[in-house]
Amino acid sequence: MKTLLGRRSIIAVVVSSMIGPVALAQNKENAAVIKTESGIDLTPGLNTSLKYDDNIASANTDTEDSMILVVNPALKAELLSGNSVYSAEAGIEYGDYFSSSDDNYLDGLLRLKADVEVNQSNRFNIIGTYIAGHEDRGTGIFEGVGNLQDEPNTYDVYAIGGYYEYGAKSTAARLRLNGKYLEKEYKRFEELTQYKNYSETTYGGTFFFDVSPTASLVADIQRIDTEYQKEPEQLELQNRDSITTNYLLGADWEATASTEGKVRVGYQQKSFDNSNREDFSGLTWDVDMTWRPLTYSAFTFTTGQSSKDPNLLGDYVRETNYGVAWKHEWTELFSSNLGYERVEEDFTGIIREDRTSSYQASVSYSFARWLLMRVGVDINESTSTNDIYKFDRNIYYINAEMTL
Repeated sequence: MKTLLGRRSIIAVVVSSMIGPVALAQNKENAAVIKTESGIDLTPGLNTSLKYDDNIASANTDTEDSMILVVNPALKAELLSGNSVYSAEAGIEYGDYFSSSDDNYLDGLLRLKADVEVNQSNRFNIIGTYIAGHEDRGTGIFEGVGNLQDEPNTYDVYAIGGYYEYGAKSTAARLRLNGKYLEKEYKRFEELTQYKNYSETTYGGTFFFDVSPTASLVADIQRIDTEYQKEPEQLELQNRDSITTNYLLGADWEATASTEGKVRVGYQQKSFDNSNREDFSGLTWDVDMTWRPLTYSAFTFTTGQSSKDPNLLGDYVRETNYGVAWKHEWTELFSSNLGYERVEEDFTGIIREDRTSSYQASVSYSFARWLLMRVGVDINESTSTNDIYKFDRNIYYINAEMTL
């Protein structure tokens, strides 16, 4: 999905960041760790949610609703060896639709990670990830036609990547070289999805220059080679292989008395192998900032702009997003979250513009160290110049996040 509605899934979280942290229980800072004689620390977690979704296929007409039970057990194993950290994370997520069993799904995640410090000036990171995921009906490749699907689309993702960094953390300058290979393969509806299987090779470098103990200036160059595995006969779908290069300047700063975040602004070029497709060049940015006016209250502001491949038709999509969220801890046990995000998508190669607004609201209460309960609602409003992509979708939920 292109909004926050699907981001509660561990699989959705990992797909969006690919190398982000596994979604164990959200109250994992209070989780008890099982310490073994071998030195490996184990952290199990279990999330369960009961939801009501009033438009499970993101349809414009003839909408379907359902209660949904989601169960998400996960386990993280971690080994500390000097200044190096080795970890393995695994989780599954099962969704049971009470009114539409064909929409049931079982996703899985496995990730292996090593953060190795060779010496004071040399360190590297390696991450391998496997995901067995799904796309809800009416999302992804099948957006706008969810009523024509008889079951969700499924896929496998394989990814391996990492970086090498040179420079002591006590010095002002550091250089990081990174690379990643990712492959995505759909498993259902092969008459269409076989043409959407692709691989991405990413490589680049980042230069950090510290201007204070908590802030760094950043220069970053990344190149992404995208190759689709099979070319369809339909002219409008043919050869979407491309090379995308991002040149970014910005700053990172760690938590100070009231703020932390990152800012990246720069230039993006996207060129297609197919001369019939329109290339792109223009401004790109990525901003994520948190402001804490009080120790128990935080506002997060996000915005970004970049080009991306469309799910089906068009050359590329120019996507701009804006978001704001507020988390307030009223007491040590009770907190609230409010959020808003707007996504604007302008298509090139076809006449289509989409505008999506998402609202989130929830309250959380910690009944015990090992149990956090959350009640909330996600509201999604999507408009488009093409009526089939217009839809409203609301999800109401109660969630239990458990650790040992």
